[in-house]
Parts: sequence; C-alpha cells; structure tokens
Amino acid sequence: MIQKQVLALCLKNNFWKEARYVLNEQMFPKELSTIYLTITSAHEKYESDLSVKELLEIHRDKYPALPTLTKNTIEEVILSLNDIDIPKDEIAKDLLLNLWRRNKAREIGEKSIEIFTGKKDANFQELQKIVVDALEIDKLDNSQTYTNVVQDLDEMLNSKEEEFEFKFGLPSLERRVEGLSRGNFGILLARPEVGKTTFACFLASQYLKQGKKVVYWANEEPAVRIKLRIVQSLLGKTKDEIKKTLPKCKEEYEKIKDLLVVHDCVGTYVSEIQDYATTFKPDVMFLDQLDKVKITGEYNRTDEKLKEVYVQTREICKRAKCLIWAVSQASYEAEGREKVDYSMLDNSRTGKAGEADIIIGIGMDDSDACAGGKRKFYISKNKINGDHSSFDCIMNHRRGVFDDDDGS
Repeated sequence: MIQKQVLALCLKNNFWKEARYVLNEQMFPKELSTIYLTITSAHEKYESDLSVKELLEIHRDKYPALPTLTKNTIEEVILSLNDIDIPKDEIAKDLLLNLWRRNKAREIGEKSIEIFTGKKDANFQELQKIVVDALEIDKLDNSQTYTNVVQDLDEMLNSKEEEFEFKFGLPSLERRVEGLSRGNFGILLARPEVGKTTFACFLASQYLKQGKKVVYWANEEPAVRIKLRIVQSLLGKTKDEIKKTLPKCKEEYEKIKDLLVVHDCVGTYVSEIQDYATTFKPDVMFLDQLDKVKITGEYNRTDEKLKEVYVQTREICKRAKCLIWAVSQASYEAEGREKVDYSMLDNSRTGKAGEADIIIGIGMDDSDACAGGKRKFYISKNKINGDHSSFDCIMNHRRGVFDDDDGS
C-alpha cells in the first residue's frame, strides 16, 4: 500500500520536512490518518527521526480513548512499518507524487459529482482550484527542490548587506532587527483598530522608497483605500494635505507608481497567490488578512486549516524569493493589552507561529489616557537575530506614519 510506504518514509525527519508541503491527513485512509498526524506532531516537537517503537508510544499518548478494535488495527499498521523497505530517494519522490495525484484525482471526482448531481453549495470555482493545484505539483517532478550554496568565507562574510536588504524605516525597530531578507516570512499581529494595517501600509511605503516592487493583497478594506493609505504613508500627509499640494504629491507618486500593486483578494486561494508570485516576481508581498485566504482540501479544525495556509505561504517566500508579511488578528486575550505575543494569534495553537521568521505584536493600553497614538511593539518571535524586546512608538493614523517615542 503506497500510503504505508509514505508513512514509513515520513519517520525520517528530513523526508517529512520536504513531504509536509504536499501531504495532509486526507490523503490517508481513516485508520492511517491518525498515524500521519502523530508523525507530524512528533517531528514538530522533537525535530528528529522516529523509530516505530517511539511512534507507537506517542500515538498511544495522543489518542488514549480509541475503541479497542480501532486501537488494535492502528497499532498493527504501525508495527508493520518495521517490515517496509525504505526506497531510494528518487523512488521515494515518485511515491509521494503518486500519492498526491491519487488524492487530487479523488478530490476532483468527488467535487465533479457534487456539481453534476446539483448538490447544494457545490462550487465550480472550487473544482477549478483543485485542478490548478493538482497541475502545480508537476513542477516538483521536473525540478530540483533544493539549492546547494557554495561560497568561500569572504563571500559569506560580505553577504550581510544583501541579507538585510529590506529596511523597516523605523529607527527603534532597526536598532533591534537590522532588516529582513528574501525568503523571510513575518506576521504582524494586533486586535482590531489598533494599527496593524496602518503599520503594514507604513512598511509598504518604506519598501517603495527603497525601490522594491510591492504587492498588497487586501481582503479587509477595498484595494483603492489601501493604495491611498500606502501613498499617504509614503508622503506623510493626510488626504486633505495631499489635495492642497496635489501637483507636488503627483510628482512623488509617479516615482513609485509602477512599483506598487494592490489587489482585492476576497475569495482568493493560496495557489493563486503562489502563481502570481512565481510569474511576476515581486520583492515584497503583504497578505491582509492571511487567515481569510482560501485553500483546497477538507480540514476537521480551523487551526489545522490555517496552519496549512501558513505552511504554503512560507513555501511561496522560498520559491518566489520574496519577503512576505501576513497581517493577522489577535485573539480576545490581547484586548486592551500593551504586550501582544504570538500565543495570542487567533484560531491557532502553534501552527501559524511555527512558520514565521519574525512576529511583531502591536498593543495598546485602553486605560492609558494618552493611548490614542501610542503603541507598544513586541518582537515575540525572532529567528533573525534573537532579539525579543519591546518598544514604544507614536502612530499618526491620519498620515499613516510611525515615529520613535522618546526614550524607546
């Protein structure tokens, strides 16, 4: 059985790290899906190879209340993984691709039947997305998915300037994190009306000043509104101030007009964003809000679905060699709090946060009489240089700009 062969391969941490981008629990029969979920959670926690004995113990701990017959069947499958010969790399890759294609064929067939029989809520667009997704995997079949970096010591030591090519434009943040690089994935996190979209627009304006091609995917506010907010941040002016100095503002806007694209993305799928990124090759993309971007497949829980959205988005960063910022909602736990950390990501356990290189929470204290423009920034995750400090900034919402707070 091909699914059992893939499960045996996934016991190796390195194989699982590559395979997780194309695998999900729906690819396995019911009695095998819990085994795959156990392997996934174990690799995420321990980041090492698993033995069959370890898998058995972890599965028993993860699913203690299974009916006896189901438990015995699953444990028999786990023990049988000892008897499976591990194929060579090329054969393993073929097995993975064949499993993917079988699953996509099943999804296409089921969705086609729903549409053909007139099932309520059957959506032809969803069928199109599954077909596009199925065709996308063929890119893996004909191309190497890894890059061997060969550099001498001088080259590595001198690569810092390129590594941090994306500057924040906010001194208090740059004192803590010098900048970001292509392939990085960041999350901006806050409660509603605190300033996460304002800060995203501010960052977009700073990247435009650096000559970067910026794409903003908007599914909260209309695209035209987001575009104006980015331009306001760029110019540091309110809408009325722009009107009063329109000729000069038009001149400044012309300098960056061709670098900025803003899309309305209500109903957009992750696969569409990936296709766009690999075709048009932007330097930076903002996904506001990433949680609302759609994905094919069926998921039992919201956090599982969102984790897969974030996994695939991180993969876009790597494949398209661009920086991506996801704008995400904080849970109610963050309401009225200055220090917002990644444990407060809405509808998430650890999956969303696990994919990010940097997570910046934006908070404000409702009890502070001066909180109108004052915001607390907290770097709660930082794989760039490990700094996890917090600092204060002053937000001018009408102009869309952020300045250092004295003493930050």
